[in-house]
Amino acid sequence: MIRVRALRPALRPALRPALRLALVLLLSLLGGCSMMGARLDVSEVDAALARAQSDLDQGRTEDVVSLMRRASLAKDLSPEQRAAVERLLEVAVRKRIGELSGENPDAGELADLVELDLPRQVAVEAGLAAARAWQKEGEEGSAFEVLQLLDKKYPLHYERVAAGDLIVELGLTMSEKHESFLIFYDTDEEAQKMLEYAILEHPWARNCDQAYLCLARLYEQDREYKLAIDRLEKLVLNHPESQERPSAQARIPRLRLRLLASPEYDRAMLLTASEELRRWLVAYPEHPEREAVERDLGDCLRRLVDNDLVIARFYERVGNVYGARRHATRAVLEARDAGDPARAQEAQRFLDSLPDDDAQAKRPREDLKL
Repeated sequence: MIRVRALRPALRPALRPALRLALVLLLSLLGGCSMMGARLDVSEVDAALARAQSDLDQGRTEDVVSLMRRASLAKDLSPEQRAAVERLLEVAVRKRIGELSGENPDAGELADLVELDLPRQVAVEAGLAAARAWQKEGEEGSAFEVLQLLDKKYPLHYERVAAGDLIVELGLTMSEKHESFLIFYDTDEEAQKMLEYAILEHPWARNCDQAYLCLARLYEQDREYKLAIDRLEKLVLNHPESQERPSAQARIPRLRLRLLASPEYDRAMLLTASEELRRWLVAYPEHPEREAVERDLGDCLRRLVDNDLVIARFYERVGNVYGARRHATRAVLEARDAGDPARAQEAQRFLDSLPDDDAQAKRPREDLKL
């Protein structure tokens, strides 16, 4: 059979998904036509069984798989014939998998077995063996594709846990490569695809918490902070016992702060980050990241001071003394909480410069600078 892996290795990573899909469909059609033409007649099956047993005894497993595959397509097989064909086919496939998974595994041949209508158990064994062989060759993309094929053909197959673990491994490995090919191929994008698939289809994979953490890092690199926050929040929610949970919880408010470009905007997010940081410090008093979280809290509180001073000065300009004093007073308290004496003094000076609200004082109109 002609396979995608026969293409020049330097070009394979650059294949666009649509091109690869079209090629796979074409090969499937060609394979299907060839298989249909090779179907045995029911009258030939008994002789084929005898020949297959002889070939199996002599180690010609590839011939046996091909012959029994053709026999399985024969029409009007008796129950005894069908059982004998399926038994020999399964035995031959298992031996073939062992041969192809040896010292020099042939991932392509193993993957070809998955595309045949074999018994579920041996097809899954072949698929996992193919994926592991491609993983050893550094062909993470091909390994991921065959595992996806298993999920599609056998959604509840018995090796889903192992497959999920392997998909996470592939995604984590891909994320460390940092390779690209013009606009067609990027290992970070491939890693995102694999890991997103893992957390969606295999949420109980052994290292799924690492998948969330890696996705957050990749999204953060792309400045997709909201996506990074979402994946960290899901790690915290779905993996409460993970060793990565404290670091993820510390990272969430830090990314919220990165989302804010100016103290005039989104005080609610600042308050959310402040509360998250305070809770973290209470929950993890001895954690190695405590100093970093304290710095983040200080940064958050200073931003709250700046936010209140911006609003206070606006209220002063429009003559709303109550609003100006309220925000300036809060800015003083926040600056003291942040341990920032310079900001505290600035806020206090501004507060002291404001007229008493009880006097209902108003600035002259000519002083208004909106």
